[in-house]
Amino acid sequence: LINRGPIPAHFTLTPPNAHVAYCFKFSPMKGVLESGETKTIQISYKATVLGAFDEEFQFSVAGSAKPPILRIKGCVEGPNLHLDIDKIDFGDIAFGMPYTRTFRITNTSTTSVTYKLRIPEDGSGFVVTCAEQIRNNTDPSWRKGIHFYVEPKEFKMTPCKGTILPQGHQDIEVTLCSNTVMEYFRYILVDVEGIGEGLLAVNVMGRVIVPRLTAYPDILEYDECHLKEPYERKFLIVNTSHVPGCYGLIAQKRKEDTPVFYSSPAPCGIVPPFSVVEIPVIIETQKLGEYSTQVL
Repeated sequence: LINRGPIPAHFTLTPPNAHVAYCFKFSPMKGVLESGETKTIQISYKATVLGAFDEEFQFSVAGSAKPPILRIKGCVEGPNLHLDIDKIDFGDIAFGMPYTRTFRITNTSTTSVTYKLRIPEDGSGFVVTCAEQIRNNTDPSWRKGIHFYVEPKEFKMTPCKGTILPQGHQDIEVTLCSNTVMEYFRYILVDVEGIGEGLLAVNVMGRVIVPRLTAYPDILEYDECHLKEPYERKFLIVNTSHVPGCYGLIAQKRKEDTPVFYSSPAPCGIVPPFSVVEIPVIIETQKLGEYSTQVL
């Protein structure tokens, strides 16, 4: 502001009523200019909406009928984010097995962009993996199955939020560990801070398969055994499916009158696709006689 008059000028900014005008900040907004004095006004602008703007700002000056007017115009452009793929297809996956795919977000804007990823249909509860389950063959889930009070959070995105520098990119890992036998058709939504939600989307698909595992032979003959002496036999777990399978030899519930104790040094494990694993079973007879015991 320049005072070209012969006397001091008292000035005050008169803000307009337009919504976009509140995005501007002037410092100082009022003051006094001596005759011939020049004062620099700093203007800050923080955009809240996209598109062009054209605003006029008036400074009322005491004793002046014609206020000085400052016109500010410009255009607010949104961030330019791009995805290298539009869908992620996990294909056929096994129950409780984590699978990971990747995609990339690229920022071609001239400013940094802060993003956040989310899958609206995903749950928030704890997810069970086969790697965790096979650590304990006494877990109740082996007998009763997996039950949830809260839908499990089956998807994990790393990193799920962050800031991408201008002309930069971020690689995202998407891990799916399904605890539900179903076909997936979900969307990963990309929210951009200060701009909007769901500006970009990646379709996620997959089908959960529970492989059918078979035991061979289905009867183990131990023949004659001495009382309370350990005897070992082995049987096979066969997986004819194209996805891995998780197995567990359920821990025996022993009672005082249980005639035969059985156990295994390798009760749980994972059978790869189209593979066979060998399971040792050790028995100890507790009573004389001939017995048949079912191993689950």
